[in-house]
Amino acid sequence: MRNSFLLALLSLFVMSCGDDVETNTPSIQGEVENVFFRSSSSTAAVNEDGSVTLIGTSSDETVTLTVSDYEVGTYVIEGNAANEATFENFNGELYVTGENGEGKIEVTRVENGTLSGEFYFNALKNGVGDTINFSKGSFFDVPLDNPTTPTPPDTVVTCEEAEIITQDAKLAYDNVDPNNAEEVQATCNSYRTALNQEIEACGDESGELQLILDGLGDCEN
Repeated sequence: MRNSFLLALLSLFVMSCGDDVETNTPSIQGEVENVFFRSSSSTAAVNEDGSVTLIGTSSDETVTLTVSDYEVGTYVIEGNAANEATFENFNGELYVTGENGEGKIEVTRVENGTLSGEFYFNALKNGVGDTINFSKGSFFDVPLDNPTTPTPPDTVVTCEEAEIITQDAKLAYDNVDPNNAEEVQATCNSYRTALNQEIEACGDESGELQLILDGLGDCEN
C-alpha cells in the first residue's frame, strides 16, 4: 500500500515537471473565441523601421503581433498601423485589427534576444467583416530571428561592425521558413537595412552588395 502511494506521488511529480517544461518553452498562446490556441513555432523580427513583429504558428493557424518599438512597454491597438494584430484560422480566413479593431500588447521583458509579454485584441475578418476575440494572450521568450537591432541614425558604425550585422541578418534570412510570408518579409527587410548600412560604412566598389539588394527587391514578393 505504501509503495503504491509513493509511486502515485512520483507520477504526480513527473507530470508536474513535464507541465513546467511545456510552460517554459518559447510560445505564443491564448484563447480565440474561448478556444485555446498555442503555437508550435514562435519567432520575432525587428523590422526596418524599428518595429517588432512576433509570429506564432500552430499546425493550421497563425497569430501575428506588431509593436512600434523594440523595448518594454504597453502598445495600444486603436487603428494605429504601428501596433496591430492578425489571426489566420484553419480555413485561411484572415482577421485583422486594422482601422476598426482594438486591443493591447504589453511587452514585459526584452532579454537575451527574446521577448515576453501579454496581449488581447478584437480583429475583423479582412478588416471589415465579422469580429473575433483573442483573449488571455501571452508570449514567452519568443526569439528574434535578427537579434542585432537597427542602429540609431546618430550612431557611427565601423565597416567591421557593419559586416557582422549583415552576416547576422543574412543568416536569419537564409534560415527563415519560406512558407511563412510575413516572417520572410520581416527578415528580408532587416537584411536590406543591414546591406544599406554596410554600403554606407564600407563602400561597394565591386557592386556586389548592390546586386544583392537588387535581388531582394522591395521584400514584398
